[in-house]
Amino acid sequence: MAGITVNAYAKINLFLDITGVLPNGYHSLNNVMQQIELHDEVKVSLSEGSGVKITCDNPAVPADNRNIAYKAAALFSEKTGLSAEITIDVKKNIPVMAGLGGSSTDGAAVLKALNRLCGEPLTKRELEELGAELGADVPFCVRGGAAFCRGIGEKMVDIKGLKDCHILIVKPDFSCGTSEAYMLYDKAPIKSLGEPDGLISALMENDLRKTGKCVYNIFESLYKDCRIEKIKKDLTALNALGTLLSGSGSAVCGLFETESEAAAAMSRLKYPFRILTKPVFSLEKN
Repeated sequence: MAGITVNAYAKINLFLDITGVLPNGYHSLNNVMQQIELHDEVKVSLSEGSGVKITCDNPAVPADNRNIAYKAAALFSEKTGLSAEITIDVKKNIPVMAGLGGSSTDGAAVLKALNRLCGEPLTKRELEELGAELGADVPFCVRGGAAFCRGIGEKMVDIKGLKDCHILIVKPDFSCGTSEAYMLYDKAPIKSLGEPDGLISALMENDLRKTGKCVYNIFESLYKDCRIEKIKKDLTALNALGTLLSGSGSAVCGLFETESEAAAAMSRLKYPFRILTKPVFSLEKN
């Protein structure tokens, strides 16, 4: 049996804005994403037979065709003509329903692993296009690094990402559903903030203080949730230079200049999930 294990890196959103609704009902976005070191471990194996089998050490994750990793394997087989039994085992470290791209990055990891196991029949661009069929964040998770993504996530431009900083991620004891989040926008749309020029400029200058002032997530205004606002205020009081909800939540990120400040903040905040992590500067090579 041939097998490979791939690190499936989480992402945070540094800028997330809804620019409109497309005729097919999907939402068009201005979205700046940054890959971070927090990751799941996805093992993919091939053997004689057919079909997809998936296991996960987190019982909250569906181990069937509802899982994006399962869908990724089925889609890859369909597109490439792969005839084999695909076994996927996911070790979860990324919290679920947190806005950190946990399911999307697992799907991206399966695409990359299968492509390598099969002798790389698809280019990276073709893998990204497959990812777009699975979900808005999957193309970015295939690409990695940092990118400005438009449309439904398929139009990507590589940008200079975060450097020399430490990220404290706090997930409270509640979750936010992506579908429900976008329904809030549909009921009461908020005017788009526009292009993230200020943020991209701050990233180019490697100015974390300026970057922190430019981060933005439209869902904070849509939710108007005092629990999220309290986490943001607590992080700011503990020297975070920028705070924002990641994706549709419920994880909140704080950007810190030093590891000692981030660690001190983590020790002061009492939430079910807290982790220190850093940006990923380059694409995963394993």
